[in-house]
Amino acid sequence: MKRILIIRFSSIGDIVLCSPVLRNLKNQFPNVEIDVLTKKDFAFVWDGNPHISRILSWDIAEDMNLWKQAPYDYILDLHNNLRSQLVKIRRWDCPSITISKQNFAKFLLVAFKRPLITIKPIYSRYAQMLEILGVKDDHRGLEYFGTQELVEDKLLQPEFVGLPKSYFAVALGGSFLTKQIPVKTYINFFEKAQSDENFILLGGAGDAKTAEILKEKFPNNCINLCGKLTLGQSADIVKNATVLISGDTGLAHIGAALGKPIFGYGVVQPQIWACYHHKNRIPVL
Repeated sequence: MKRILIIRFSSIGDIVLCSPVLRNLKNQFPNVEIDVLTKKDFAFVWDGNPHISRILSWDIAEDMNLWKQAPYDYILDLHNNLRSQLVKIRRWDCPSITISKQNFAKFLLVAFKRPLITIKPIYSRYAQMLEILGVKDDHRGLEYFGTQELVEDKLLQPEFVGLPKSYFAVALGGSFLTKQIPVKTYINFFEKAQSDENFILLGGAGDAKTAEILKEKFPNNCINLCGKLTLGQSADIVKNATVLISGDTGLAHIGAALGKPIFGYGVVQPQIWACYHHKNRIPVL
C-alpha cells in the first residue's frame, strides 16, 4: 500500500469524524501516502494533520490534475455523493470502497424523532471499511490538529481583554433546527448556573442574533465572540474551557476530539454523540 486517496468534501464536523481513518491507516501502513480530496472552502479543516501527504481541492484545476493522474492503490469514498461518484468514474482504474450513508434511516429519525431503523454510528461504518483493507481500529477516537492561539493584536481588542481563565464554551448555531439548541434552553441553563460562571459564546456571523439575546439577558456572564475568531482560535477557546455546550455543530466534533466534556441537547442527541468515543455519557440539557 503506497498511496491512498480519501474523499470527504465537507463539512467541518464530518471532516473531523474522518480523523480515525487516517490515523488507523498510518498505524497499519506507516509508509503509505494519504491524499485527501475536499472542497476549497474546507481545506483548512485538514490543516496540521500529520497523517496527510497532500490536501487536494475539488475546485482547483491544478489539484484536479493531481488526483486524476496519481497512482492510487485505493480510493476511500467517505462522502458518497455525486461528486465522489464522478471521481471514482474518472479513476475507474483504482479499486474503491464507499461509505454507507444510511440516509433513509437518518431521515426517519429526524422526521419521527425516534430511530425506526438501527443507525450504526459513523465510526463503526468507517471501521468496517478499514477491515476490508485489513486495518484494525485503535479505538482512540477523534483527533483535531488545527487549534490556534489568539494572536497578540487580537488580545488587545476590548472584547478580548481580561478573558476569564475558567469558563464554559458555548457553540451556537447548527445547520438545521434539529441540530440547534433553542434560546430558551440556553436561558434556563444559564439561570441555573452559579452567579459567577462565565460563558464564552462562539459561532459565525449568522449566530449574532442569538448571541445578542444571551448577552443582553446575562451581561455580566456572557462574552460574545461570534464572528470574531477563526475556526482554529475557536477550537483553542474550546480546548481551554471547563465544559463545552453545543448542539450538533462542527465545534462539538472538535470538542470531542480535544477530549472536552460536552453538554448536548435534543432527541437525536444519543445517535449523534455515540460517534465521539466519550468514556462518559454526555448529559442532555
